[in-house]
Amino acid sequence: TPERMVRRMATVEPTFATLKRLLNKGRLTCWGLASAASEYSLGVLCYNLMRVINILGVKGALARLC
Repeated sequence: TPERMVRRMATVEPTFATLKRLLNKGRLTCWGLASAASEYSLGVLCYNLMRVINILGVKGALARLC
């Protein structure tokens, strides 16, 4: 339905667009499934850390980590 597509575009698409930008436009730099999974996991970790820093700030994120 159109309403669900609009909701999906607003919630999911920006996340995947950012991941695609972080991961060199979706091209992985390694060969093999295990290596590709590791590279994608690092990209997701980087995205999540960016979100934490944007929400809490650097000092807040460091305070929560320690």
